[in-house]
Amino acid sequence: MLGPRTFYLVGLLIYILGSLLCGLAWSIPSLVVFRAIQALGAGPLFPLSMAILYDVFPVQQRGLAMGIFMAGISVGPALGPSIGGYLIEHMNWRMTFYINLPMGLISLAAVALVFPKTPRRAYVALDTVGLISMIGFLVPLLLALIQGRREGWDSDYIETLFAIALVSGIVFLVTEWRHKQPLVELALFKIVPFSAASAIFFMSTMGEFASSFLITLFLQRVLHLTPYLAGKMLLPGALTWGLSNLLSGRLADKVNNRLLVSLALLMIAGAFYRFAALDRTSPTFAILSLFVVQSFARGMLQSPLINVLMAVLPQNKMIMGSGLRGLMNGLGSTFGVSLAAIFVEQQQAIHVLDLAESQSAYPQATAEVLMAVQERLRNAGEWDQLATKATVAVRDTMLEEAAVIAYRDCYLAIAWSALLSLVLTLFLRLPKRPAR
Repeated sequence: MLGPRTFYLVGLLIYILGSLLCGLAWSIPSLVVFRAIQALGAGPLFPLSMAILYDVFPVQQRGLAMGIFMAGISVGPALGPSIGGYLIEHMNWRMTFYINLPMGLISLAAVALVFPKTPRRAYVALDTVGLISMIGFLVPLLLALIQGRREGWDSDYIETLFAIALVSGIVFLVTEWRHKQPLVELALFKIVPFSAASAIFFMSTMGEFASSFLITLFLQRVLHLTPYLAGKMLLPGALTWGLSNLLSGRLADKVNNRLLVSLALLMIAGAFYRFAALDRTSPTFAILSLFVVQSFARGMLQSPLINVLMAVLPQNKMIMGSGLRGLMNGLGSTFGVSLAAIFVEQQQAIHVLDLAESQSAYPQATAEVLMAVQERLRNAGEWDQLATKATVAVRDTMLEEAAVIAYRDCYLAIAWSALLSLVLTLFLRLPKRPAR
């Protein structure tokens, strides 16, 4: 088995190679495959980093270490959207992948020079059945969720995907419980605080990525900002996230971690309750302020929650536990974006019907709106097909309004998920350990 240092170097090298291949992609399918390679390399980096930090730092400094680590990670979300938007607008989308190459090579050299060498562990056979069944569960399930509305939820294709996911999921669970050296040690979920922290991570990550996805769409499709300007709008929130990670890391070593997690979840719920009141006329400052508040709350959540999750594990299960946290994070991000897209699409369709019924119920008011739009078009210099153009303009406005209401519905759902996570904090317990 590879030691942590070698494993980290291999993962980083695969990530660099995947970034290069993504930049060279010649089609959407090839880009998807190369992105999978990139993710294969990036996947182990976060849990390995967490486990190494937790092993190196003494108990009384672990919260601060996690805070500094998460603050460093915040640089990506802080600068990424702005840099990515600029590269897409002024250069080429391929540059968003090529920019990873110099930074990746610098990181590779730094790891090789700084990371201590550790002895290899005893050989552990790969749990092939567990790996294949996990892939067979996740991939068909995500495809079904993403493509279900387009293909039809009762279509043979979607039903087949769900059936494959169900069978693979059962095989995975049975295999992992019975295997002596499982790919995923499900027995760790018998530790109640670990299970509660993992569930909070999963739900909060779902909300985080769903909200980021929706806020980006809102800025570009509703407020009609360019990708670069939308990225600049997200910059203050990302910087706030990094600063609050430092603060929460410091507090995690001194204050009850369950209290910090609870306060963060309440702030998230409050922020998204206010997000649910946004519309097309909302001032930019209001949107920016709410995004900063929810970013601050998410930063306050990370370090104490990681502290609880790692502290309840035996020393020899740190890497596995960190990996499971990474799995919850990966699943949460994937499901968050997928379910948000499905939810918004469905809610928009419902609200379009509601608005259309309102138009039918008040024909006189609708006729007056159409006349006003025709007059505005005439004043703008339009003279031909005014009735058709006015109808199209009203229809587009109705679709946009339905989308805004759908976004608000999803923000409200995120607020409720944060409140639901609050219940799980009752099961968080941080054991007292002697300083090392």
